[in-house]
Amino acid sequence: MQSMTKPDWAKLRGEFPTLVNWTYLDTARKIVPPRCQELAMQEYCRDIRETAGADAWSAVNVAETRAVMASLLGAKPAEIAFTKNTTEGLNLAAHAFELRPGDNIVLTDMEHVANMWVWKHWESRGVEIRYAKNRDGRLPLEAFLQEMDDRTRVVSTAYITYGNGFRVNLPALGAVCRKHGARLVVDGVQAAGILAAPLSGLGADIIAIGGHKNLFGLTGLGLVYCREELVDELKAPFLKAPVVRGSAQASAHLNSQFDYVRTAHRFEGGNPNFLGIRVLRRGAEFIQSIGLENIEARVRDLTTECMVRLKAAGMHTLTPEPWEERAQIVSVQVADAGALMDRLREKHRIIVNVKDGAIRVSMSFFNNSDDLARLVSAMQQELVPA
Repeated sequence: MQSMTKPDWAKLRGEFPTLVNWTYLDTARKIVPPRCQELAMQEYCRDIRETAGADAWSAVNVAETRAVMASLLGAKPAEIAFTKNTTEGLNLAAHAFELRPGDNIVLTDMEHVANMWVWKHWESRGVEIRYAKNRDGRLPLEAFLQEMDDRTRVVSTAYITYGNGFRVNLPALGAVCRKHGARLVVDGVQAAGILAAPLSGLGADIIAIGGHKNLFGLTGLGLVYCREELVDELKAPFLKAPVVRGSAQASAHLNSQFDYVRTAHRFEGGNPNFLGIRVLRRGAEFIQSIGLENIEARVRDLTTECMVRLKAAGMHTLTPEPWEERAQIVSVQVADAGALMDRLREKHRIIVNVKDGAIRVSMSFFNNSDDLARLVSAMQQELVPA
């Protein structure tokens, strides 16, 4: 259940010990851990020590975490499978459709490399890969329509682009894909834990999400959402065939991590990442206690303030200003961005990143106005010609 009270942002900031020593503005790469993450790992180790893993390795915990993640993200538990990371979810999608020579796949020219190379194997099978071309850093619906035709079978795009942080209008794109009979596959990692829109309302068929960014999980554990109606249709050599509903096998393992019964669980194989699943659950519960709507509003206000401060300092941002076209990322055009990133870290203890030759600033609800003032002041100092 989402929190209905206004969060105490200053108190919540205290849940992130890293922020005592660092100004952390790189959440689009990895999140710094809240205390609940450390406590979850301690719980896991303590249970193995005291009960030989009765709780730590419990299949029931896996099933309950699946339900928690579904509730947080706006999906059904049957639509959620645990994966290693975003790339694994995209890779699953890139091998699970039946395409023929002459068909085409539409990607974009703003994709992370992970959502490009997973599709390349189709080219050797006579399937064309096309790229929707950005228009001044934006990917409007028209950019996709220009590349789509009656042989388009899959469209794959990031929800929030990794570079300048443009937000694709997925509901509109999903409607176009359905009209063309194409599947919509989404890299959703930059949006999860930031935007409150439920996954089931985005019009996507498959959404791959790593857990190590704003879901407060560990690296090596993520999830994939697959629209329920599509779960049984996906086919790949490494996917177990769905079991007939109502069969003896189908009723034998309903709480098991090996439940391959007409649900997205059939995309999982072998032992799950029990530690990662425990940590991801604690992160989800932490987010639920704050409220995704509150988090989105907080990030909207902080990123808007960041853009205003940068503009006032004479710096040019590459991220669109309207909130419906962005999320937690603000991209800043500067000379020699890599060297500036290093100086910000070494001289000012400010952590940012460089993507597409620009400084990428990314934030979460734990950031504040002081962080942004510190960033802009440090950038001004470092950009003054010697």
